[in-house]
Amino acid sequence: MSHATPPSQTSPKDPAPQVQQAPLRPRPTVTTGSAWTFPHVERRELGNGLTVLTVPLPGQEIMSIQLALDVPLASEPADLEGIGAVTVRTADEGTAPHPGHEFAEQMEQIAASYGGSAMQTSTMLSLDVPREQLSTGMELFAELLTSTALDPVDVGRQVDASVAQLARTAHSGPSLAQLAANRLLWPCSSRLSRASAGSMSTLAAIDAERVREFWNQMWRPGRGVLVVAGDHADEVNLDVLEQWTGTPRAESTRELTTTAAARRVLLVDRPDAVQADVRLQLGTPGRDHPLWPALKVAAAALGGTFSSRLNSVLREEKGWSYGVGMSVRPMKCGAIAAVSGAFRTEVAAEALVTTMQILDAAGDPLGRTEVDQARDHLVGVAPLQYDTAEAVSAQLAVLHLAGLPSTWIDEHFTRLARVGHDSANEAWQQLLDVTAWQIGISGQASVLAPQLREAGFEVEVISPDRLLDLAG
Repeated sequence: MSHATPPSQTSPKDPAPQVQQAPLRPRPTVTTGSAWTFPHVERRELGNGLTVLTVPLPGQEIMSIQLALDVPLASEPADLEGIGAVTVRTADEGTAPHPGHEFAEQMEQIAASYGGSAMQTSTMLSLDVPREQLSTGMELFAELLTSTALDPVDVGRQVDASVAQLARTAHSGPSLAQLAANRLLWPCSSRLSRASAGSMSTLAAIDAERVREFWNQMWRPGRGVLVVAGDHADEVNLDVLEQWTGTPRAESTRELTTTAAARRVLLVDRPDAVQADVRLQLGTPGRDHPLWPALKVAAAALGGTFSSRLNSVLREEKGWSYGVGMSVRPMKCGAIAAVSGAFRTEVAAEALVTTMQILDAAGDPLGRTEVDQARDHLVGVAPLQYDTAEAVSAQLAVLHLAGLPSTWIDEHFTRLARVGHDSANEAWQQLLDVTAWQIGISGQASVLAPQLREAGFEVEVISPDRLLDLAG
């Protein structure tokens, strides 16, 4: 005989009655946000000639220390290309006071992280360290700058790492397309036309003696800027850096000389490639040009956002690519506009023709909505772009080497916010000459070369080994 649960009783399967609890904290009051500005920067000059910029960022407990040296890739001796990167990577392998793994152990004890790179425009060294360990971190950083060991075994290992990097590049479609575009963009005599890692022949000539000589000549405080950003950055003790001395080297060249050849393609043959990687590059005026903010907006409208023209046509409408991007990157002098994407091999030539048509300012001008959306995007991402101490310090270091004050960022975004429909189209028409784009492609030459030639492009086919000088 079954017994039903009386209506007045609660079944075990019924949910427990909800008890409304008071919030632990009151809801925050939402107010109108204030206009974003770049953080305040304090500047000082040390006795050894080093410029120091400190940026207090309350709440940023991981301190970012960036040292930018006016030592671009062009500073490397022609027969030792790649030595800059080897020097940067070997510098923390040991010091005179802490040889071998002892230096790494000292860094690990304070949770510090060292990094760096030798780039087209400069050499950058960085140290991230918790705020409470900043004093010890600065001491270790100064130790690295003044007494790095550069042991022959460590140098040899880093040379081998550069050789391995070249081998990886030989199998990377995007990297090969980038190098091919570089080879066309800059004269063959320019360091920027070749791989940053060097070549097999130049790496073979690098040893500990050559690295120490390069370090001794180039890593000097007089041509550098140190940026310290984070919580209470203005309280950092800089006395330990006074021991870093040396005669300033001559200022590096600021000239940006590029080539120009209409509809020319350097095609890197990769017979086993499953897609065609494409890179277009063009030399443009830089930050000092009156139309620089308008150029940034025009580039964003053409290809710098997901809803841009290039992406809308080539990805959304045609379905030829997962995505196509465009950017304008400032150099120490001038700038480089770049378009990059990957396409199915069978449609790559047609996609390139369509890309050139979209980039041609003789076509439909940018609409007001396109310009407004691109401009608002660039202005709107500024707070996110500089939301870390590392991002702030890196930007300041780059600006200083370009001869620009810290106030340039706020001035730039003010001008950027004023860019309108007419000025964006003016920048496109004047500064993005469609006949001057240099084109590098990596993919199956047997399929791509006939298609490209039929489309009217002048095509030169090159192997990865020849492009990278892997033969030594």
